[in-house]
Amino acid sequence: MCAATWIRLSRLPKSTALLWAGLSPYAALGTNKLAGTFASSISTLTYMRSGRIHWSLIRGMIPFTLVGAWLGATTVLHVNQRYLQLTIFFAIVIIAILTLVRRSLGKTNAFAGVTTGIRISSSIAAFALGFYDGFIGPGTGSFLLFLFLSAYRFDFVLAAGNGRVLNFASNIAALVYFALHGEVALLEGLPMGIAMMIGARIGSKMAVKRGVPFIRPLFVVVSLVLAIKMAITVFH
Repeated sequence: MCAATWIRLSRLPKSTALLWAGLSPYAALGTNKLAGTFASSISTLTYMRSGRIHWSLIRGMIPFTLVGAWLGATTVLHVNQRYLQLTIFFAIVIIAILTLVRRSLGKTNAFAGVTTGIRISSSIAAFALGFYDGFIGPGTGSFLLFLFLSAYRFDFVLAAGNGRVLNFASNIAALVYFALHGEVALLEGLPMGIAMMIGARIGSKMAVKRGVPFIRPLFVVVSLVLAIKMAITVFH
């Protein structure tokens, strides 16, 4: 791997720790996906048990997410990520602002059901966000949450639950790709994954128990913190 690739990947917090631990850039991404799979799996299970997954919509999105994430993982080192990060920065800021301005967003579930148009649009969105998550992934959770809030008018809890299912699918696809290429370090990835799984379990249970009043402000805060982190990365 070239030095420029190492520098680009080292801008991602979890990947930075893995790079400094001596992993190659590709192995850092693969190991990061292992940890992410642990976290998203336990969140998905929690939301499933609480009945917060809209399977009639989500089951049609999963295959497109898997394909998108697989393709994203294959192209991760071939795009100038500075311009991508700049775009993501502005997108996350806009999402946070819209969430603050649109006070009714996500308060109630107003999903009208699966139509042909929704099936097509959701498939395209699932592929695009799957590709992005497989490609590198910062902010994927925010983008998925906002997709279900704005496009399908879910409440925050339903949006979070369905978003985690797709996030789990994209993590699995990317993880399999990296594993097949020998780019997953189990020694480093398993402890990180277990820690993230514990955190995800606590967070998802709190989200299900406390509902919209808990998730909405947390979502805004996390989006703004991520935007600040990316601003430092992009503009520094």
